[in-house]
Amino acid sequence: MPVSAAADVDVLVVGAGHGGLTVAARLRQARRDVLLVDGSSRVGDSWRNRYDSLRLFTPRPLNGLPASVFPPGDDSFPLKDEVADYHEEYVGAMSLPLRLGCRVTALRHAGPVFEAVAGSLLVKARAVVVATGVFGAGRIPSFAAQLDPSVLQLHSSMYRRPSDLPDGPVVVVGARNSGADIAVEVARKRPTTIAMGTPIPRAPARWRNPFWWRIPPWRERLIGDLALPLPWPFRPGGFVTADVDHAVAAHALRRAGRAVGAQGDEIRFADGASVRARTVIWASGYNPDYSWIDAPRLDGKIAIGDHGRSAVQRLWIVRGRFLFSIRRHADDVARDVIAAR
Repeated sequence: MPVSAAADVDVLVVGAGHGGLTVAARLRQARRDVLLVDGSSRVGDSWRNRYDSLRLFTPRPLNGLPASVFPPGDDSFPLKDEVADYHEEYVGAMSLPLRLGCRVTALRHAGPVFEAVAGSLLVKARAVVVATGVFGAGRIPSFAAQLDPSVLQLHSSMYRRPSDLPDGPVVVVGARNSGADIAVEVARKRPTTIAMGTPIPRAPARWRNPFWWRIPPWRERLIGDLALPLPWPFRPGGFVTADVDHAVAAHALRRAGRAVGAQGDEIRFADGASVRARTVIWASGYNPDYSWIDAPRLDGKIAIGDHGRSAVQRLWIVRGRFLFSIRRHADDVARDVIAAR
């Protein structure tokens, strides 16, 4: 593979999202030599490239980065472009050493250092933190291959707005937050069915009150995802914020059971029913993509232990789904990296 230059660094941080920015900032505060790399051409593009109407599921006070407060706005829950701009401005404000357009395609442990192929650059680092997030490769069920080529298929990560879709019926498979958001939005413009399996309750009214959001970070820190017999926020949510019931009544959004098969232009459901589709949007989740990392695997997965430690010495992986949990875990990883010097 072509390599045009080499750079030696103490800690390489892969991914300039919330976790990577947190780790890089903490390491800089500790006066560590760090390099941050990201495959995008602009910081925040992983957010800008999501669907237009995406609004975060956590309020502004929980979305800050080290030594920074998330900017105020008209709504307690920011839009995705606000997050993208905040991340971009943070890099400049903190003077973080960053190389864009450097997607890491290979990482291996080579004696006392790691070697990472990042774009055309070969980076040699004494430690590596992977912060590329859990939204790596979109999951699409194998039966999707049975759909006719005339049916447009999109993973939810590729959906932007209803006007991009061809005329005709739409099936959204998956009913967690993104799936419910997209189905409710598309139902205003196209005949839409949402395949939802077990119904997911709508978030309670207090979800919109930032006061109650003071509790989840402490709950996560103390008991993790333990489901206590208490209401949210004293237990994990498992809610959707979109008003599916209103879309059913006002826009004829159709509920269906779990999608289990496909044939031609039809999606089949667990109860034996089926529906025709011109477009299918797979809101069926993601798998983290660590295929480029040379590391031991168990059942095809890299084990991640306390503070993001992997089985490879001096290799850490940041976890978390919501920004506040990503920030907390990235703080833990950064402390571990600093202590391991």
